[in-house]
Amino acid sequence: MSNTPKNLTPDEIAELGFDRTEVQTVPVVVVTVAIVGFIVAVCIGCAIYYNSFRDAEVERLQLEPVSKDYVELQAREAKQLNTYATIDKATGAVRLPIDKAMALIVEESAPGAKWRFPVNPYPVKKPEDAAAAAAPAVPAPAK
Repeated sequence: MSNTPKNLTPDEIAELGFDRTEVQTVPVVVVTVAIVGFIVAVCIGCAIYYNSFRDAEVERLQLEPVSKDYVELQAREAKQLNTYATIDKATGAVRLPIDKAMALIVEESAPGAKWRFPVNPYPVKKPEDAAAAAAPAVPAPAK
């Protein structure tokens, strides 16, 4: 039995049950347009619903009074930012007010100012030095 296709006559094709009619383009186009229109309508409906829900939620949150916990949190943070305190007596770590700390940093970083913490200068690394350090040592050939 050979798998090679043979040319069939239209009568033989009809006898095998193949449908030789053309696709009806009008119903296909109508159904496609209807599906695309439905998808667009659903997207627009979802966007309208989401926007109305979001607007109602924003309005509700804006009209709601400020939480007592939030006010207490802001007061605690303001106290930590604006007061002196001892953090660790053993190491001598202290907390400065933020304004004082920023003024000290500006004062220390002024041109010609001496740094209050140790700063050791070091030479700038060059790409050649980094490549040489990364290259593995090649052993000498054996004799």
